[in-house]
Amino acid sequence: MSVICSGSLAFDRISYFPGYFKDYIMAENLSFLNLSFLVDRVERAHGGTAGNIVYNLFLLREKPWLVSAVGRDHDGQDYLERLRSWDLDLTQVGISEEPTSGAYVATDKGNNQLSFFHPGAMLDESPFDPQSLPGPVESHLAIVSPGSLADMRNLCRRYRELGLRFIFDPGQQVPAFSGPELLEMLDGSLTLITNEYEIELFLRRTGTTLDDLFQYTTTVVTTLGSEGSRLITPRGSQHIMPGPAEVVVNPTGAGDAYRAGLLKALAHKEEMITACRLGSTVASFCVEKGGPQEHHFTPGEVMARHFRTFRETINCLA
Repeated sequence: MSVICSGSLAFDRISYFPGYFKDYIMAENLSFLNLSFLVDRVERAHGGTAGNIVYNLFLLREKPWLVSAVGRDHDGQDYLERLRSWDLDLTQVGISEEPTSGAYVATDKGNNQLSFFHPGAMLDESPFDPQSLPGPVESHLAIVSPGSLADMRNLCRRYRELGLRFIFDPGQQVPAFSGPELLEMLDGSLTLITNEYEIELFLRRTGTTLDDLFQYTTTVVTTLGSEGSRLITPRGSQHIMPGPAEVVVNPTGAGDAYRAGLLKALAHKEEMITACRLGSTVASFCVEKGGPQEHHFTPGEVMARHFRTFRETINCLA
């Protein structure tokens, strides 16, 4: 089964604040917020939602289709060279006249984050046509992650029309869509995946409850940072413990690593609960390094850590 990843390719500028944001942000004064944080250091790292997911899938010995865009600038050429080293098919990666997307991330001592994203090349709409995919529709699994707003709308619609299984991952783009748009994109999906803040924003924006969402999707997966994740179905909720990271350096990209583990398992027909557990294990490797694509692992190392935590064997990692 092939995996199709759409979303952003970006460079992250990650800064580290030695204090806690909560000590400087006064809730009663949010209407005139004006703050400056003195950070220890700034690091440049390959990132973006699609780039991070694809990197982890590459480490898991998968070769996904990548639907995204970069600019003609130095950043764009740098990223393309990196992607080529993974032996990926880059025919669906567009080259834009806009600069390559960039994220500016500040992480505090408690691993809380403030992020600002400039879309750049992601303003362009992709020419990718899902109907051009080889083989039967049942042989593909897609994830629609934050990227071009037009791509997110169009791909969800096209996947639904084709009967292609897809995961809706709106992430930081939730505020960019209206409530009806979000529900239309969710309709027909295999699952909705967000973090804890994003699911609350999604529900508020759509005027729905968690139970209402099962009119549009079959499961809801919510990542909870250091608390693990939660799998919710019409039958109830199940907590998934976090993977056992040896040390937590930075959480940037951990959510995308989780999604890669989820996709790997689902692409090989594992149950959703197993897929969530594998996502938790893969994410634990990411937080041990200072950027979203700085960690390394082999499928064997993932399997060993996964088995120690969940006492579960996953055949596709053998």
